[in-house]
Amino acid sequence: MPENNALFEELAQGLAYPEGACWSELDQCLYFVEWTGDRVCRLHNGQVEAVFYTPKGSGPCGLCQDQQGDFWLCLYSACQLVHYNRNGRPLHVYDRHAETVFSGPNDLVMDAQGGLYFTDSGNFEQDWITGRAAGVVYYLDSAGELHRVASGICYANGIALSSDGKRLFVNEHRQNRVLVYPVASDGSLGASRVLARLDKDCLLEAELAFELGPDGMCLDGRGRVWLAHFGGGKLIGLNLAAREMVRVQLPRGRRPTNLAWQPQEDCLYITEAELGLLYRCHLQQLPFQRR
Repeated sequence: MPENNALFEELAQGLAYPEGACWSELDQCLYFVEWTGDRVCRLHNGQVEAVFYTPKGSGPCGLCQDQQGDFWLCLYSACQLVHYNRNGRPLHVYDRHAETVFSGPNDLVMDAQGGLYFTDSGNFEQDWITGRAAGVVYYLDSAGELHRVASGICYANGIALSSDGKRLFVNEHRQNRVLVYPVASDGSLGASRVLARLDKDCLLEAELAFELGPDGMCLDGRGRVWLAHFGGGKLIGLNLAAREMVRVQLPRGRRPTNLAWQPQEDCLYITEAELGLLYRCHLQQLPFQRR
């Protein structure tokens, strides 16, 4: 089995809590955000460049790009979902559903119709630390109408959609597990089921063990699910039957936050928050288990 240092290529370090990795087919580059740096970045020709800045203290967390090249950001600390143009000008700000104000928009994914699913994780003190089941999933349809499609989640975090648009995956961070929902034609969700329960191997200090759980996720071209195991310092891959097929530790850093799959090279980009790292690994190099 290859050493971990040979599996992961460290592309950048010293980043300000990197999150929200997103591979752009349109621009052929990786975009990501810095939560404590309040900026959107891109990796271009091996260099990290600032694309634009969000308001100070807004805490960008999730990022995706639509077919027009515009950006959609979950501003976790500002409790907003914001639509930006390519130059970083805000076009629309969402901060509530009906009378319910958002409490921590975290991650997002766009469907083929131009609709957008995003997680609203909850308040840091009341929900992240205590594990209160206040997490919600919202769906912003292509007509601009916002719907609450799932609730009662213990810190809803990473989110991904199957290639056929029929299954929505949501990381329930504080339960250390992955949920999956059937998606109806109108974008609504059916009842959830547990797709996978993750191991409890935590690298953090005992008083921080509550932080262990799946943070970001993505799917590759084969429909396999890839998870950033925050606090476990590792990458976990699940096959089409939701069985674990690979588990590998990062060379450095205990808090991986998010992932993005790049189809041309069949590789994953991984953001890590503790040391501010950006990694890349090629899937064919990983030590897959045959099951």
